[in-house]
Amino acid sequence: MENKLSCNVTIHEELVDNKKMFVVNCAELGVSDFGETVDEALSNLKTGLSLLIEEAPEKAKLLE
Repeated sequence: MENKLSCNVTIHEELVDNKKMFVVNCAELGVSDFGETVDEALSNLKTGLSLLIEEAPEKAKLLE
């Protein structure tokens, strides 16, 4: 069974070497990531959050 958690996410655009990038941030856990599209950035963030919670399961309580 998969547990579902939710968090608030902010998304903003940045220009890096004349290329548009999307930066996503979960302030509750202090995790950020980026991607060339919003979907890619969100997917990368989900991976980072999963890894964090896997290594530090007590962090999941911050999202309950």
